[in-house]
Amino acid sequence: MSSVLSAKHFHDEVSAFAWVESSVWPNGPVCPHCGGVERIGKMKGKTTRLGLYKCYQCYKPFTVRVGTVFEASHVPLRYWLQAMSFMTSSKKGISSNQLYRMLGVTLKTAWFMSHRIREAMRVVGIEPMGGAGKTVEIDETLIGRISDAPKHIGPGDHFSSRNIVLALVESGGSARTFHVGGTAMATLLPFIRANVCPKNFDEYAA
Repeated sequence: MSSVLSAKHFHDEVSAFAWVESSVWPNGPVCPHCGGVERIGKMKGKTTRLGLYKCYQCYKPFTVRVGTVFEASHVPLRYWLQAMSFMTSSKKGISSNQLYRMLGVTLKTAWFMSHRIREAMRVVGIEPMGGAGKTVEIDETLIGRISDAPKHIGPGDHFSSRNIVLALVESGGSARTFHVGGTAMATLLPFIRANVCPKNFDEYAA
């Protein structure tokens, strides 16, 4: 039975470069140094490293790794693609220890790869949720247990011993979750204001 990881670009370095190039450069190579798309040649030769191009506008060499999470890394590209697949498909996440066992790399390399991939997935400058004709549902829940919380707690101490997570879900759209310090409105309002369209927020506050 075949799986996603059966694809050739997860196991063959030439295919890995071809796959990444087609994803990063759908219309052909683009020089990451000057932005040129013309007069770019692929370097060939027995000692030439795989995937090397040269821009004859700025006369600088480059590969598809430049400007991506793969830059300045000696890790084979196929290992990067495997790591990305593992990290984005694992429902409960994947640790650096597990990654190094699965890929057969050192723990230091696995830590380096996982941190780069997580940083690349970090969302910045996102638009507020909701808007005209859209509904944003907001709720909080208790998940897990705080590491230094006492094992034996009273009936009313659940909030102080559990992780409180605030969830914002846009109907038919995206969802965002935040680890918050409490369930009081004064604690939740800053997260709501920062992530929900003012029009939706006014309706919620009302």
